[in-house]
Amino acid sequence: MIYVEPTPYILGLVEIVSRAWPDGVDVLFMKENVSQSWGVSLDPRHMALLPARPMAALKAIRSRLASNDYTIVHLAGWAPSLMLASMLMARCRRIPVTVESDTPLPRGLPYWKRAVKRLSYPLLFRLPAMFLPGGKRQAAYLRHYGVIGDRITMAMMTVDVASISRYVDGIDSLQREKLRGELGLADAAIVFLYVGRMEPHKGVRELIEAFSRLPVGDGASPTLLLVGDGSMRTFVEGAAADSHIRFTGRLSGTALLDAYAAADVFVLASRFEPWGLVVNEAMAAGLPVIATDRVGCVDDLVIEGETGCVVSADSVDALAAAMQSLYFDRALCGKMARSSRALITGWTLQNEAEIVVNAWNRLVKP
Repeated sequence: MIYVEPTPYILGLVEIVSRAWPDGVDVLFMKENVSQSWGVSLDPRHMALLPARPMAALKAIRSRLASNDYTIVHLAGWAPSLMLASMLMARCRRIPVTVESDTPLPRGLPYWKRAVKRLSYPLLFRLPAMFLPGGKRQAAYLRHYGVIGDRITMAMMTVDVASISRYVDGIDSLQREKLRGELGLADAAIVFLYVGRMEPHKGVRELIEAFSRLPVGDGASPTLLLVGDGSMRTFVEGAAADSHIRFTGRLSGTALLDAYAAADVFVLASRFEPWGLVVNEAMAAGLPVIATDRVGCVDDLVIEGETGCVVSADSVDALAAAMQSLYFDRALCGKMARSSRALITGWTLQNEAEIVVNAWNRLVKP
């Protein structure tokens, strides 16, 4: 299995897969802390970091494949040149290749890029024996380029839903009140939560603008809780001068789960988001979700009027209206929260691992 970087989600998944696959798995990572500093450690028994130099990394993979110890090569995507090279080397050795994908059809690509992909991707996508897209939107991307039939298996991309739910369920009303106090949240406030990098494409500016349109008064006033870090930190810190906006910086571990437990509604206003695992996390914590139509998981997880609301990424008005609807209708908010938790219950790492292992078995067993 070859991944770009080790993250908690990936490490959790491969640990379950390694126990389920009879001969175990070896996991290679191209780099560490690409998207952020994860603070995870690798199990040296079956995980390793590839050399930093591309040619050395390529040589390391080639050496492993030459050992004839592997019946499957599993890749997290095809775009990095090292992934493509690994795919070609595996095919040359007649080793089946499976490829995960969280890629949806992009919007606004220049004509020449669309033309190049339209010509090259149908050929490239003949190489893997099977694709494992995260969900419906990612599967549609593959079908767009000619991948059909049993070469697509939906992987149900997720996080450790069971652990998150257990942790949040263990927090009673008194503990929740204490957590909210520690985060500077009034007990009666309706708390809208964002978790993610503070970057322009995440829609942070638009979220703050939409939140500013909510009515502010005594009692159950709205509060916006922003969790994360990035290039917009200074802007966000300035916005947090508003007494109804709280900014924590980046949180991890139980501190992050406490933020989910303290919130009432989760909002992801991204203008581009291949999947959005924070949505899985929020739903596991029992939160209704407001997300834009550019968030890749919404076709699977955010059911309009049931588990949350899907709004246009181009409309701050629509985002503000969705936030207002849940702010004013507490019964609807509660109903969506229950539906959100119920839906995500089936999206466990155990189920995702089982899907991956079953896909491999179909390829190697007669």
